[in-house]
Amino acid sequence: KDDEGSLNNPISVEYSTVDGKRLGALVAMVANGALTTSMAKKVLTVMFEEDLHSIPNDIAETNGWRVISDMDTLIKLCESVVLEPQNASQLEQYKLGGKKIWKIEKFFVGKIM
Repeated sequence: KDDEGSLNNPISVEYSTVDGKRLGALVAMVANGALTTSMAKKVLTVMFEEDLHSIPNDIAETNGWRVISDMDTLIKLCESVVLEPQNASQLEQYKLGGKKIWKIEKFFVGKIM
């Protein structure tokens, strides 16, 4: 596999498109819980390959990559996904219960994520 252009391609810090200030801001966002590590990897990819100037916070906001910790917001998000008309059959299957209910739970979690 050709890794050129990917984050796995080693490059000297002096030639990196991501400077220390922006990288530090990204690390701080992970440390304070604003981003998960998987979200941070996405932000870093954008910083490295596409957006050479924006701060990590702006990139995360633009792409909707933020940890939601407000319970009211999470409840509204979950309710909206579960009650979407296109998910009606999954909701009915969930209400019926059964051995395969975990698959429906995974379906809804995936949609919410």
